[in-house]
Amino acid sequence: MVESTPPGTRFPLGSGRDPDIGVNSLQNYELTPNPLFSLLVRESPDGTKHPELVLEKVLDREKQRNHHLILTAVDGGDPVRSGTSQIKINVTDANDNPPVFTKEIYKVRLMENLPEGSLAFRVKATDNDEGTNAEITYSFSDIASSARQLFTLDPRTGDVKLTGVLDYEENKYYEASVEGKDGGGLTAHAKVQIDIIDVNDHAPTLSLLPILNPIPEDAAPTADVAVINVRDRDSGKNGEVSCKMDENLPFRLETSSENTYKLIILVLAKALDREEAAFHELVLRAIDGGDPARTGTARLRVTVLDANDNAPVFSQAEYTVRVPEDVPVGSVLVTVTATDADEGLNGHVKYS
Repeated sequence: MVESTPPGTRFPLGSGRDPDIGVNSLQNYELTPNPLFSLLVRESPDGTKHPELVLEKVLDREKQRNHHLILTAVDGGDPVRSGTSQIKINVTDANDNPPVFTKEIYKVRLMENLPEGSLAFRVKATDNDEGTNAEITYSFSDIASSARQLFTLDPRTGDVKLTGVLDYEENKYYEASVEGKDGGGLTAHAKVQIDIIDVNDHAPTLSLLPILNPIPEDAAPTADVAVINVRDRDSGKNGEVSCKMDENLPFRLETSSENTYKLIILVLAKALDREEAAFHELVLRAIDGGDPARTGTARLRVTVLDANDNAPVFSQAEYTVRVPEDVPVGSVLVTVTATDADEGLNGHVKYS
């Protein structure tokens, strides 16, 4: 009996036989009480009685798939004699139950470094029917093309695997709708919300904009030499960057912006001396707040231009010359030598 059988449907039952006659013959049928079934007895013109089983209420195979009844045939004798027959009713499935997902909304969090081919998440639906009516096929019913390139859904298992590379910096959130359809065509839907979690997969980058390079050695102690822009594509602590440089150099770093991508200005810390160092090699390091931290570096050569900050220096502070009185006119009496630590015209010495 199909569970979708409408109430009021009749099912003829086999008639009993009694060789007696008159009141001693078969007179009536009785059925064990059951709220789902009743008994209707029809009498033919020749007086033969025919029992029919009547369905009174809707069947539900998912609640009870088998029913056991006893049909009793009784005669009119004294004492009354009776015979019984067992009625076994097997309720067959009708596709009267749609699939039901275990969740209305699946909330998923995925690390952006999840390897391609990994199981990202799984959706699951159940169906109270049986057989093909309970076999569920899964599919995406609504999904953006960007997400479809990253995720594939197994129609049999509901497993969703990663088929591309996640990048938090490109897209940190995806949403999709999944459909579960049973073998009878009934469907159910659920939403999937996917949050991508940032990992520290980007090192800071530095870009340099020289302002005063080369720089005169007599430049003011607060002169700006270069602007350094630091950028990290990660977020949160992974994108928080601090910038450092080698110590014991005549420069220092000052922060000019409080945002994530700091504008860093390089300024002079003490007087320069070209004669001591004609150029300085600076190594700038940007370190993010990730664990483990990532580092970006940049090099900057600062050339120091000469300033006329050195006076000529004679090779001797005092020259003593003894000259014979008969020395010829035009004779060289002494040669004096002076040097200048500056370069170019600043280091060219004239005598007078």
